[in-house]
Amino acid sequence: MKATPILDIKPIHGEGPLWCPAQQKFYCVDLIKGSYFKVDWKTGKSQEFNVGQELGVIALCESGKIVAGVRDGFGFYDGTTDRLELVANSPEIDVPERRMNDGAVDPKGRFFAGTMEYDGVNPTGNLYRLDADHSVHQLETDIFITNGMGWSPDQKTYFMIDTSRNVLYAYDYDIETGNISNRRNHIEWSKNEFPDGMTVDSEGGFWVAMWEGSKVSHFNAEGHWIEDIAVPVRHVTSCCFGGENLKILLITTSRIDLSREEQEANPLAGRCFAVETDTVGQVEPKFKG
Repeated sequence: MKATPILDIKPIHGEGPLWCPAQQKFYCVDLIKGSYFKVDWKTGKSQEFNVGQELGVIALCESGKIVAGVRDGFGFYDGTTDRLELVANSPEIDVPERRMNDGAVDPKGRFFAGTMEYDGVNPTGNLYRLDADHSVHQLETDIFITNGMGWSPDQKTYFMIDTSRNVLYAYDYDIETGNISNRRNHIEWSKNEFPDGMTVDSEGGFWVAMWEGSKVSHFNAEGHWIEDIAVPVRHVTSCCFGGENLKILLITTSRIDLSREEQEANPLAGRCFAVETDTVGQVEPKFKG
C-alpha cells in the first residue's frame, strides 16, 4: 500500500491530524508555526489559524472552541476572536525548556496531553489529563517524547508512545475516573526505529507513523505487525481515519531540519497524504469542558 499526497497545505512540521465527521472537516497542526489548518474535505478549501505559540495538538470542544496543548500548557482557542486563553493552572508554564507535544480526547471527553524537552534528550516529560472542570491531573512522569495516544474500543486500555524509548505502552484504564495504571510494553521497536503519532482503529489495531521511516506501520490489537504503508517522505509524523466511511487513513509529515539536499530528495515533505483502507477508524470524542 502506498499513500498519495492530498490538499494544498504544506506545514513545516505537520502533526495532530483530526477528522470531524459532522462537519466533514480535516484538521492538522503546524507545530513550529503555532498554527492549525481547517480543511473542507469536499472543496479542499483551507483556513489557517495561528494561536501565538508552539502548538503540539488540538481537539474539538463541545462548546465549539478548540482545546490545545501549547508551549505553556493547556489552552482554549476561539477562531472567531483569534484569542488563546490559557487554563489558569496550566502545568509547566514556568518551565521554558519543555513544551506540550501530542494528545487525545478520551471516550468520556477528557483531554490528555504530554510534555517533552525541546530536544527530547532527557526523560523529563510528563503526561497530564485536563478534565471538563478545567482541573489538571498529572498521570505519568519520566517520558522522553510523549507521543501517539489512544484507547481500545472497549475503553479498558489506554495507549501511549514514548518515541525515544521506541515503545508503545499499554495501561489499564478506569473510564469512570480517567486514571491509568499497570504500565507495560505493548509494541517494541529497535533502537533505530522511532514511532511517532498513531491512531487506534475500531478493531483495536494500531496505525503508527514512523519518524525517519517513510511509512505508517499497521499492527493488530495484540501488537503483531500486519503491513507497512509507504509514504514518500522521510519524516512521517501522525495519522487518523477520516472520509465519509472513516476508512481513509490521513497522514501528516514534516520538513523540519531537512538540509537543502534532503529537501530536494523529499520534495513532498510537509504534505498530507491519504490511503484507502479496508479498516474503519473510531470517531474522535470532543472535549466536554
